[in-house]
Amino acid sequence: MSAEIGRRFRVVAGIDLTPSNVTIARRAADEARARHVPLVLVHALRVPDRDVGAMRAPAPSPEVLISTAHWLESIAEPLRAGMSPLPVSTRVIAGRADDVLIAESLTATLVVVGEDQCGIVAAEVAHRGCSPLLVVRPGQKQLFPVSF
Repeated sequence: MSAEIGRRFRVVAGIDLTPSNVTIARRAADEARARHVPLVLVHALRVPDRDVGAMRAPAPSPEVLISTAHWLESIAEPLRAGMSPLPVSTRVIAGRADDVLIAESLTATLVVVGEDQCGIVAAEVAHRGCSPLLVVRPGQKQLFPVSF
């Protein structure tokens, strides 16, 4: 019940720098259309660890943030212009992918991710997240639900 507090109806897709990112975004768009909810494409921008004695962690440069936001928008734009229009927003968030997606799962109806090399991000989000998780595996058309 507490997971429903603050719940917003949206599908969140974790988009990384792998070649399958467009496939993940398209599959998430299909899920959002089927549920009649908006889609949010999220990219976790890894930042270096805080140096010993530093007051705060280093932030990404404005150039990196801007170029990453433009890249993410290039993935979102075709989804907005599809045959059935879909509200698509993008977010670039500094942090580790699993932490960012777990936080996003607090207010999502569904989280869609690709399978990373070792499956660590998907496993962490499935274990600690608050929304159902669907994992898109590259080269396969089927979507795999991950149960909690």
